[in-house]
Amino acid sequence: MTRVAFVNATHRWGGVKSWTLRVGRGLAVRGHDVRLFLRAGDEAARIFREGGLETCAVTFGFDFNPLAVRALTRGFREHRTQVVVTNVSKDNRTAGPAARRLGLPVLQRVGGSGDITDRWRVRREQRRYVDRIVVPARSIRDRLARFPWMEAEARVTVVPNGVDLERFRPGAGTGMLRGELGLGPGTPVVAATVQLAAIKGLDVLLEAVALLPRTDPVLALIGRGKEEPVLRRRAAALGLESRVRFLGFRENVNLLLEDADVAVHPSIAEGEGLPNSVIECLAKGKAVVATRVGGVGEAVTDGVEGLLVPPGDPAALAAAIARVLDDPALRGRLGRAARRRAERDFGEALMVERREALLAGMAS
Repeated sequence: MTRVAFVNATHRWGGVKSWTLRVGRGLAVRGHDVRLFLRAGDEAARIFREGGLETCAVTFGFDFNPLAVRALTRGFREHRTQVVVTNVSKDNRTAGPAARRLGLPVLQRVGGSGDITDRWRVRREQRRYVDRIVVPARSIRDRLARFPWMEAEARVTVVPNGVDLERFRPGAGTGMLRGELGLGPGTPVVAATVQLAAIKGLDVLLEAVALLPRTDPVLALIGRGKEEPVLRRRAAALGLESRVRFLGFRENVNLLLEDADVAVHPSIAEGEGLPNSVIECLAKGKAVVATRVGGVGEAVTDGVEGLLVPPGDPAALAAAIARVLDDPALRGRLGRAARRRAERDFGEALMVERREALLAGMAS
């Protein structure tokens, strides 16, 4: 048994928190002692607790906040932590000093290559507080390897993200999304499960929907974020008020995806990792239209599990969406291949097993 402490200072539900839930829950099921240290008042704490995980509230404050460092030191000592897992720099700059006080190793999970930069402050943080890094895509490791001080070959391990294949099995949830949207069976549904952030390219997606040659597709945006007001205004300016539905954060995204005719990931972030939303759609057996950024191409082969287009190109995105919507045979073929790919490479059990071995090696 390994005692693992996850430290998570992020504010919103997204890839960081969903990854933490999956890995933490998987480790706990395998008999490891897992404890999560979250921001005080983090509403995600309820989801983690419902997943069987123990949570502790921390007031992080400013970087290297001595009160936060002291609280985490006390928490690690009480838990008898053996390995600390961090995500963002805020985690490193509070949990890092606490871990060093107790002689504990730190594993940082880096979701995208842009999460680590070649600045002096970041170099110092990495050298002082981070022992190993785990990334979900080869493209991230390759970009980090450009920093000579990273010593990527020894420090960076690639472990792809994983999804609960049973929870996201095709066939569960039929009619739920259409019923909520008040749509009949003949109305095509385009779905995007993504944080409403500028780097996710949702403004490009709105422009693409406006360019679609057919007039009836409905775009369901499942997620939330600070860009929502901007996106609502953009949708109105494009005359899409009746065709774009903002559904907010949803815990039953596995069921809502069932009614999607095509799943879209329009990110414009070159540092994109291997998005959880993409592999969830693969597991659900959905034809995926995505931009060719970061590690997306490591999960979606163009023409096999989905269609890939250049980032920031509304016309190309619209053409790919229209192609999938207009060709049921293509849509079915892509969806079946997507599910097979998820079963082969992106099962949650495989992901947890690989990370379990990494953590056990660091704790010994």
